[in-house]
Amino acid sequence: MERPRTPADAMQRVLCDKLIESCAATMFQKLDAPVEVIVDRFVAYTFAQLVQIEGRVGAARMLRDLAQQIEDGALDAYERGEGN
Repeated sequence: MERPRTPADAMQRVLCDKLIESCAATMFQKLDAPVEVIVDRFVAYTFAQLVQIEGRVGAARMLRDLAQQIEDGALDAYERGEGN
């Protein structure tokens, strides 16, 4: 996953993460949505946007690249509980 290039990029990511976390908490706490539904809705929205921007082929390529990064250990710290 690409690292932020500037402090402004890093701050934008932090703010986006906080907004996503707040949305997920609202869906879980106020709507009683199960985690599987929350993840499904975020993923569906994300993939639809990705296809709009990159096209079907580009989106598929990016998703394969992300899957490879995960397999290579990009999220290992989160799996161990160290990424938060």
